Amino acid sequence: MHLLWFRRDLRLTDNEIVTSSSGHDARVLPFFIIDPWFYTWADVGAARVRFLFESLENLDSNLQKLGTRLYLFEGNSTDIVQALTRQLIIAGYKPKLFFSRDVQVEYGVSRDKTIVDFYKQLNLDYHIGLNNFLQSAEQRDEWFNEYYTYQRQSQYKTPATINTPQITLNLAQLTFEELKQKYHRFWAVEKVYFPGGETQAQAKLDSFIRKRYSGYHWKLSRPMLSQLGATSHLSPHLTFGTISTRTIYQSTKALAEELKAQPKAEFSLKTFRDRLRWHDSFTGRLYFHPEIAYTNRYPEFDQLYTLSALSGAKQ
Repeated sequence: MHLLWFRRDLRLTDNEIVTSSSGHDARVLPFFIIDPWFYTWADVGAARVRFLFESLENLDSNLQKLGTRLYLFEGNSTDIVQALTRQLIIAGYKPKLFFSRDVQVEYGVSRDKTIVDFYKQLNLDYHIGLNNFLQSAEQRDEWFNEYYTYQRQSQYKTPATINTPQITLNLAQLTFEELKQKYHRFWAVEKVYFPGGETQAQAKLDSFIRKRYSGYHWKLSRPMLSQLGATSHLSPHLTFGTISTRTIYQSTKALAEELKAQPKAEFSLKTFRDRLRWHDSFTGRLYFHPEIAYTNRYPEFDQLYTLSALSGAKQ
C-alpha cells in the first residue's frame, strides 16, 4: 500500500509523488492532514486557511476523476501518520510513504525527521520527492545551473487512474461538508481575491500568458496596476503547490519563443521568469535556514524592529 501524503503540493500535474506512487497499478491511499498547528497561529489569516480548504476540495474533485478521493484526517500530523501506518500493518499491508521534500518552518523539519525515523525503525520504505527545485545540500555556487537544469526537464505525467482499495480505518475522518461546518469561520471571508485549487491556478496562468503578461516589466512596481491584474496572481498557488514553478517556467518560456519578433513582449516574459527565479532562490534559502521566518539573517537589523508601538517622532 502506497501512502500518498499531500502537503504543500496540492496538485496532480507535474507532481513527482503522484506519478511515483501510482505507477504499475499500485494501491494508493491519497490523504491530507488538517493539523491544528497550521490554523492556530495568532496571526493566521482566514483567507489563507480558506485558500487551503478550497485547494483541498479541488484536489479531491480531480482525484475523483481518476477513480479515487482525498482522505481527510485531523490532528497532529506525526500522530496521524504513525497511527495510519500501524493500522495498515495490522490489516496485512506493507505501507510505503510518499511525500515531498519542501520548505518548512522548524515544526515541519522536526515532524519530517520524526516520521522518517519512525519508518526506518519499522524497516519500511519511504520516498521523498521534490515539490519544486531544492538542492539536497546548500551549494549557492552551483544553484543557478542546477535550477535551470531542473526547470527544463520533462514534467511528471499525471496518471490516468489511481487504484485505491476499499479499506476500513479506525481513524476519524472529515468529509468536505463537515470541514466547512467545523471551520466555518474561515469561510466567512468578505471578499475572496484568490480562490484556491489547481484548476484556478491553471486558469490564472492561462490568463496571464494570454494577455496580462504585456507590460509586466514596468507594471509590477505599480501596486494599483498589480491589484488590477498586471501581475501573475500566482503567488498563493506557488505557496500551496497548486501549480509547479516548472509548469509556469515552461509555459512562459514557450510563449517567449513564439514572440521573438516582439522584443517588449519577450522582455516582459523574461522579467517574469527572473522574478520566478528570485522566488525559488529565496525558497532554497528558507529551506536551509528556516529560522529566518522569525529572526533577521543579519543581526545588525534587530534594533530596527520592535513589537511596541512607534512614538510620534518615529512615525
